[in-house]
Amino acid sequence: MKVDEVAKLIDGIILSGKNLLDKIDVKTAFAADLMSDVLAYVESDNNDVILITGITNPQIVRTAEMLDIPVIIVARGKTVPKETINLADEKGIIIISTKNIVFTTSGILYTNGIKPAKIKPRGESTSSC
Repeated sequence: MKVDEVAKLIDGIILSGKNLLDKIDVKTAFAADLMSDVLAYVESDNNDVILITGITNPQIVRTAEMLDIPVIIVARGKTVPKETINLADEKGIIIISTKNIVFTTSGILYTNGIKPAKIKPRGESTSSC
């Protein structure tokens, strides 16, 4: 799905990467406010993942950059600081803002064909429960 279609579905506003909208095709998404969870769990080999979060600081861009995640959706109508938007533009990452909560955003995308992001394989548990 093209990013401009994603933005329309969630009533989103494109904050950065407007020149990349027709170049990026997304297929999966992952929602988290803990960037450590994103780093620990998301497998993004195909560069087709959307990160959905309520976090607005530059750490979201740094995390997306490390995992080659091309699109970040900031939920709950939060104001994204200029510093974060400028960094995203510099790194070629699209940021979309939506007034929807994370749950609603995820549901809209899922019902329109976006699948859950692939999760990194985890080692066997050593607990003896």
